[in-house]
Amino acid sequence: MAKTPFAPVVVLLVGMSALIWLSRVTSPSVIAYVFVLACSSAIVTFLLWRAPQMSARIVFAGAVLAHAITLAGQPAFENDYFRFLWDGWRTIESGTPYGIAPERYFADASVPARMTAVLDGINYPEFPTIYGPALQFAFAAAFGLAGSEVLGLQLLFAGANLMIIGLLLRRHAAGKVALYAWNPLIIAETSLHLHPDGLLAGALLTALLVARRRPVLAGVGLGIAAGVKLVALAAWPVLLRLRPAALFAAISTLGLLYAIFFFQGHGAGFESTATFATQWHFNPLLYEPLFQLLGGQMARLPALLIAGVLVLWLHARSQMIDDVPLAVIFGVILLFAPAVNSWYLLWLLPFAVGRNQIWPFAATAALPFSYLTGLNLSDAGLDAFQVHGLARFAEWSILWMAIVFDWQTHRHPKRAPEDPHIFPVASASIAVIMPALNEEASVGHVVRRLHEALPLGLSQVIVVDNGSTDQTARVAQDAGATVIAEPQRGYGAACLAGLAALTPEINIVLFIDSDGSDVVEDAPKILAPILGGHADLVIGSRSLGHLEPGAMTAPQRFGNWLAPFLIRIVWGVRVTDLGPFRAIRRTSLDALAMQDRDFGWTVEMQVRAAKLRLRMQEVPTDYRRRIGVSKISGTIDGVLKAGSKILFVIGREAFGDFDTANWHRTSGEPAPLRRRFKTGFNGKSN
Repeated sequence: MAKTPFAPVVVLLVGMSALIWLSRVTSPSVIAYVFVLACSSAIVTFLLWRAPQMSARIVFAGAVLAHAITLAGQPAFENDYFRFLWDGWRTIESGTPYGIAPERYFADASVPARMTAVLDGINYPEFPTIYGPALQFAFAAAFGLAGSEVLGLQLLFAGANLMIIGLLLRRHAAGKVALYAWNPLIIAETSLHLHPDGLLAGALLTALLVARRRPVLAGVGLGIAAGVKLVALAAWPVLLRLRPAALFAAISTLGLLYAIFFFQGHGAGFESTATFATQWHFNPLLYEPLFQLLGGQMARLPALLIAGVLVLWLHARSQMIDDVPLAVIFGVILLFAPAVNSWYLLWLLPFAVGRNQIWPFAATAALPFSYLTGLNLSDAGLDAFQVHGLARFAEWSILWMAIVFDWQTHRHPKRAPEDPHIFPVASASIAVIMPALNEEASVGHVVRRLHEALPLGLSQVIVVDNGSTDQTARVAQDAGATVIAEPQRGYGAACLAGLAALTPEINIVLFIDSDGSDVVEDAPKILAPILGGHADLVIGSRSLGHLEPGAMTAPQRFGNWLAPFLIRIVWGVRVTDLGPFRAIRRTSLDALAMQDRDFGWTVEMQVRAAKLRLRMQEVPTDYRRRIGVSKISGTIDGVLKAGSKILFVIGREAFGDFDTANWHRTSGEPAPLRRRFKTGFNGKSN
């Protein structure tokens, strides 16, 4: 571990100087070049991994100096920049670089002499450009700045990377940012090899930093990022956590960028992009087994599906925008991509800063080996773009060692100390909330049995009349309940009305249906884990208890399997039921900021409790056939509405932002409820 920042910055500057010297040699050795790039990246990462103390000014100054050194170099073993210069010139000259392959200009006498050398260096000149519309504006700006010289591209890409470093320094400790700012591969791919992928990361990072205060501006940033490369669409689910205007802004921005070129009549590069997506195969990782098993074209669809599902799952498991693991998301895309180049790491590395995972930075020492191809090695035994077998072995070895290291590091995380705000309830003050709609035949019986089952600590029994047309209110009141009216129909609306009627001393809230289906005598065992300080939320599980024949319909049973399954997949919490018979601490309930007004109430409570890492338990409860006709399971319309709403709430909570600021304002209960460890339903840590 470096005790001062001088050792890693010296390694960085020496490594970059060596790369620049090699780049200017007439016939540089690709093996020496890769050795310097991989080793310097590995050493800098090792020296900085424990984040030595340093100032932001030193980190930024070191990055500026390293980028400045690269201005003396020449792109080695890379020729993509010729296409960038050509696209910039064509955009300025004709308004669009799309639709016309560069080879059509080989015999064109109107091409200026300064562009002839550029034209001769373009790879795949038989294909029109594939680069996105936002990049075309960047290429045009660079060409306008320095013409056919690479200086314009160097300054543009270096400036974008320094902007990223500046933004990261505003958000993370300087020592952690140095892992990115001083990484030789990042600097080499940015302003020496001249790859524009940092522009994508810069747009995404800017968008995320302003998302909460300026959601529309965030949408514009995400639209620009996708206009750089469409892979940025993998970050777009974060827009679902913002106001709808943000998604509209992103779509509008991306659409406008493409429309500017598309309506000129030469397309927008989709044909060449399709060719690249369906035919290109270079240095793949987990795509390779699929390729060997299924063949080239057949392997691409399952690879895309697997990566897509994993990306959505990673988004769904994130609690807030700040928690979305974009480094892992882009890493998953690279794992299943048919083509993996070292500069693709520029997509994900800014988002790896502060995550305490070494694999993204170890990848900067692994992927340089992808330069060891048949073409660069002049090896007739290899195809032009085939990576040497030993280089592939080195890549995989470094990546797997880093992944195993991270797995071992995070395998047994330290358990957070017990929250001082969670303690046994010495003096319980319990309120029972019972939504009721035309339940005159059962509500009085349930109220009386509650008073018998909970003689101590029961302070309120609130029956919420949800628009009954019978004598439900009178019967409940005669049985000893406080009756309030909530004319707006909906289970959640009734529960919210009941919460509004709670007296200040209430510290535990018990929910129970008023139709006689829940066994009231089970109330004490539902309350016991909370009273003992072992749980914040307790669910009476009908699935673990005894079901009276006919108590639950087949659609209810299926829904009671599907919703808990989705909760387990997304949030890693095991549940067996969404039953309405449940108890919760009032402080915990306030922190959940419940808002659903109909069928999604119970699943919203459980999902938000899982996201807050509240301690949950399930206890077996019996369930009987209800008295009267069900408003939900008794009708096809009710089943469809309830099922679709439950799925909608799971989706909304999966991709919605966890608005803690609003919840803290609502509850007055700040961060202690947000534990950083999970607990199972047996009260033990998972």
